[in-house]
Amino acid sequence: MTLGSKSYDWLRFIVVYTLARLGLLLALVLFGAFTGAVLFPSLVTFLPYSMVGVKNFLTQPNVGSVIGTVVICLFLIWVFFDDGRKHTAYEEWSMTTILTVLILVGMFYYIPAIFRDSFSAEGKGEIFYKVLYYPAGWVISVLGGDYMTGVLGSMLLLMGTALVTYVVSYKMYVKKHPVLLSGRNVGTVCDDAESDEEEQPENAE
Repeated sequence: MTLGSKSYDWLRFIVVYTLARLGLLLALVLFGAFTGAVLFPSLVTFLPYSMVGVKNFLTQPNVGSVIGTVVICLFLIWVFFDDGRKHTAYEEWSMTTILTVLILVGMFYYIPAIFRDSFSAEGKGEIFYKVLYYPAGWVISVLGGDYMTGVLGSMLLLMGTALVTYVVSYKMYVKKHPVLLSGRNVGTVCDDAESDEEEQPENAE
């Protein structure tokens, strides 16, 4: 396989994987917003009246945002742990690949926040931003209302969770199947040897 073909396959994998995980993130944000803003408060209403103080606390918007974030992180852990395991098993694991994908996903998720102040966020626009950045609500509150930094912090938390999970999955799988790691090292040595052999005729000329 030529170097150009390998580069094309890697680029195609990056594009497909990025789109898939960006779509997953948006779906999880919607589900997290539904869980934190609708489902969780509905469940809290079943608490006895004697726990009214607890009910009032649990129905605060920031608490719902935290719940939404936890739900999203749990799903990200599940998905990226499986990704890390599969990519390791098929020898597709790469720190460069996962970092590239997560940076792109985080960038695309963050971009709308940049344009939030360019128009009056009312009506549908306000709903759009509240839902899209629902997990960032509690971070924004902790930072004293700094919207851009809050969204960035929330995004880094989500992407960081995915990255850590992916790396842990890789290390756990390699620990159980050490032959994969030795196989990768042998493959690297062979590739280097092939490259040296290709360069030798050129140098002879």
